[in-house]
This record gives sequence, C-alpha cells and structure tokens, in this order.
Amino acid sequence: MIRIVLLGKMAAWCEPELRRRMRCPYRMTVIADPSRASESAAEIERAEVIVGWPLTQDIADRARSLRLLQASGAGIDGLALDRLRPNVRVANTFHHEVAIAEYVLMAMLWLLRRPHEYDTRLRQGVWTGSCIWGETPVLEELYGKTVLLIGLGHIAREVAQRATAFGLHITGVTRRPNSVEGLYSKIVRWDGWQAELPHADFIVPTCPLTPETTGLIGADQFAAMKPEACLINITRGRVVDEQALFDAVKSRRIAGAAIDVWYQYPSDPTQPVLPSKLPFHELPNMFLSPHNSGWTRRTIMGRIDDIAENINRLAEGGELLNVVR
Repeated sequence: MIRIVLLGKMAAWCEPELRRRMRCPYRMTVIADPSRASESAAEIERAEVIVGWPLTQDIADRARSLRLLQASGAGIDGLALDRLRPNVRVANTFHHEVAIAEYVLMAMLWLLRRPHEYDTRLRQGVWTGSCIWGETPVLEELYGKTVLLIGLGHIAREVAQRATAFGLHITGVTRRPNSVEGLYSKIVRWDGWQAELPHADFIVPTCPLTPETTGLIGADQFAAMKPEACLINITRGRVVDEQALFDAVKSRRIAGAAIDVWYQYPSDPTQPVLPSKLPFHELPNMFLSPHNSGWTRRTIMGRIDDIAENINRLAEGGELLNVVR
C-alpha cells in the first residue's frame, strides 16, 4: 500500500477524482491547510507521495519515507531541490497551455480593440467611434502586428499557434534555437532579446521565474519599447519589476498591459486584497485578472490524470511523467 498526502486546497479539491483513478492499494490523507500540517505529523512522516503546494522545508525534512513530490501545477519555484534527499523524485504537471494561450489572445484584442470602452458608451446611448458618422477610424487590427515571446516552452507554443491564425508575426526568444519548431517568424537567442523590444507590439514573457529572470523586464526595457506596445504577463509577477510596470503604464510610456500574475496575494478568501501595493486598479489602460488565465475545468482534469498516473506508476515501478528531478 502506498501512502499519499494531499497538501493544500488545490490538491484537496482533487481528492474524489484521484481516488477514482487509482489502480494500486493506497492510503490517502488530506491536509487542506498546510499551516496545520503538524496535526498530521505521523502521516507526513510515513508519506511516500506528497501532492500539492506549498511544500516547506520542514515538511520535506519530516517526510522521511518520501519518494515522490508531485506538484499540483507547473510551478515549483520556491523549493530548494538540492535540499531534498537524493532518492526523492519531483514531478510537475501542465495542461494550462491552451487556456493561457486563449487568455493572451483575448488580452491582445482587449488592449487593441478596447471593447469595454465602446460597450460602456453605447449603454449610455453614445455612438462615438461608429462607422455611421464616417469618423476617421482609430482602431487597429492584430493582423500584421509582432508579438515577442520570451521563452519558448509549452505556453509559447500554444500562443504561437493561435497568433499565427490571426496573422501576427511571432518572434521567439530561446536558449536552444536548434530545438525550436517552425512556428515562429523569427528566432532570437536569449542574449539578444532586448534588441527586439523596439519592434514588438506585444511583449509576452513565458519564461519561468528564476534568479536570472527576476526583474527581467524593468525600467530600461520599458524605455526601449515603442509607445504603442503592450505587455502581457502570464508567468510570474516578479519577472516584471512592479514599480517600473506601474510607471510605464501610468505615464503611457507603453500603451497598456494585461496582468494575470501579481505581487501580493490574499491568504483569506473572505478578505479583499488588492494585487499590488501600487494602484494598478486605477489605470484605465490595464487589464487585471486574478491569476486565473489557466484555471479551467480542462486544465484541472488533465492535471488530475497526470497526478494519478504518476502515483500508479510509482507503485508499479514504471517511468514517471514530467520529472523535474
């Protein structure tokens, strides 16, 4: 029998679906609130699999029987992999790429076509911008614009496929240009991506958060962008410097931004928390979303499939999916 601990609300929510997918004998313990993990110390100590996040070093140290740490999503930033015991394998799971790619295209259209402004005015009977007056058109199209994708992983590939259908030019930035599929109009090495900023209409970081990518886009990078450019951040908030982003959008140094990943998060769902210490919510050229660009039913069901399959394979001695370490 394999012992499993589900850690955190996200993993706890998956419990019924995971149970339906198990092929091996198991014992499953749910710890929905990681701050109360000490109350289940015996189960953690005997756990062979921990599913979920966040995993503290204290929990990792106490899980002396741990064989697999299975993240319930793609991100494992914040975990010191080198501090885990050598026999512990770490795996993650994805399935959010399609949902996030759809969000990116939606954000592009929102920033470029400004449907919210026309909707608000027409609800008041105002037809400004309509073709019926013969006014000079001010709206742009996605067709022919350039998107700069910084990092060419799962998400970038799905964005590129959809951007191609809209007729955008796609510049991809990667450390391994020889391994890239033929989805991109132009491939740029990692050390040359900043030279592409003056030519990009949309800048989309799709790289993970690492010490090197923390603050990757700051005041100098915003200064290099053209005034018509827009930033769309769906990776991690700290990839983009918080103050520099606010200043660039407020001053119209760039045309606008769509942000799904933030700088401060709530700990209590009943208490409203603004996503930054800075008043991004006051800026009309900002599209704000609460870190839900990839949070769809399809995403979660795919992740549950992966998690259950990895536990079954571990019990059966098979090869695991999406092994990070």
